[in-house]
Amino acid sequence: MCHETHFDADRLRVLARESKYLVMDRVSGRWVLLDPALEPLLPLIAQNSQDIPSAYRGSVAELRDSLIKEGLGISNSEKQFSVLNTLILKLTNACNLACQYCYDYEQQEHATTLALEHSRSAIRQALELASGTLWVILHGGEPMLMWRQVEELVKFGEQVATQLNKDIRFTGQSNFTRLNDRIVEFSLDHNISWGISLDGDARLNDRFRINHQGQGSYDHFFAAYRKYPKFVRQSSVMSTVTAANEGQLLQIARHFRDLGMAAWDWSLFQPIGRGRSQHMVYQPRQSRLLKSWHTLFDAVLDGEFDGFPILPVRKYLDNFIYGPAGNMCLRPQCGAARDLLSISADGTIEACDCIDPSGHLAGLGHLDHTTLNQAKASPVADTIRSRDMEQHPQCKDCIWFGICGGTCVAHAGRVDAVWSDGCAVAHTAFDRISQALADGQSLQRYLNSLN
Repeated sequence: MCHETHFDADRLRVLARESKYLVMDRVSGRWVLLDPALEPLLPLIAQNSQDIPSAYRGSVAELRDSLIKEGLGISNSEKQFSVLNTLILKLTNACNLACQYCYDYEQQEHATTLALEHSRSAIRQALELASGTLWVILHGGEPMLMWRQVEELVKFGEQVATQLNKDIRFTGQSNFTRLNDRIVEFSLDHNISWGISLDGDARLNDRFRINHQGQGSYDHFFAAYRKYPKFVRQSSVMSTVTAANEGQLLQIARHFRDLGMAAWDWSLFQPIGRGRSQHMVYQPRQSRLLKSWHTLFDAVLDGEFDGFPILPVRKYLDNFIYGPAGNMCLRPQCGAARDLLSISADGTIEACDCIDPSGHLAGLGHLDHTTLNQAKASPVADTIRSRDMEQHPQCKDCIWFGICGGTCVAHAGRVDAVWSDGCAVAHTAFDRISQALADGQSLQRYLNSLN
């Protein structure tokens, strides 16, 4: 390797931690923790050898070589993403609940279901484009309202995957209010993993997650929990963070841990859909959100959640330790129109299901006349993929850019904008994680407990 050609010290950022120095490649997300004794040498690694005082040349060359060996500062070393591996199928935009902030419901919409031929076509095309495993996310509305179609699609997908020598995995997001024996049995037989949409205990959940009669939905979930406890506990929980539960992250995590659920995750409120018109009612306050996250993180460090995945912590921890890859929302090349496509209930192809359907980033085509490959090559998809926040004023000097990516484009609303809450949470999370990794073994203990 030619160091002068490939090593770019401008990619590196240094952050003092109490006992060490963190050196991070802000583009690729690779990092090392260095002994403080090496810190004076760091400003010299960008200089030509002849410009470095002779007494330090050997030490600087050794440090530069060690950074290169760890993959830091290497031009074009960052991972690239382009091959489709995830397909979201919005089987219906109908739902038996009427959550007040629902991002997926627009006032102008009418009850629509995704045509079976569209679902089949999307699955076949996605399998043809996938290089290995294709993940199909069954979504809505409420996908369990379309259960017979779910069964047909899962069987169809498994058959086509076998024909193409590919692997297909089905997951789904549901409120579990329609769970029955048939759904449980089929899900187990075909290894469908489910996530449950629930915002906390009954007091927190029922503030905004209501049915069409205005009644809370927690009791419906708990009825399914009592009837099918083993099956329900195999599912993870996804909570939407709003003004109702912004300061209760630790309490929510404890609640679902104590119920024996598989994991707990969050999604921050997005002011589209049903929540568009009164978004200030639902918008979490950033200061309270960050304070609540700090409290949750402290509990993780203290060992309270050993063995239980707290994804509002773990997703940042995984991205920090293993680098940007699997999490499509925490990397410079976000998954939208790259390794992810979403099919709306009316057959519209979207880059991501969180993109505002009334905005300028919506609509890559329609399955009636557009293939998935054509959708990925559409002008709108090109615009989304053109997003490059590396030199954005808020990102160009940020040490966390490589493992954040400049925040979610869907939440930001524009390819050149930063999502304020996402930026604040990422800064908070990566700062705390890097400090904890430098100071001790608490986070490694936590990760080991999840294996």
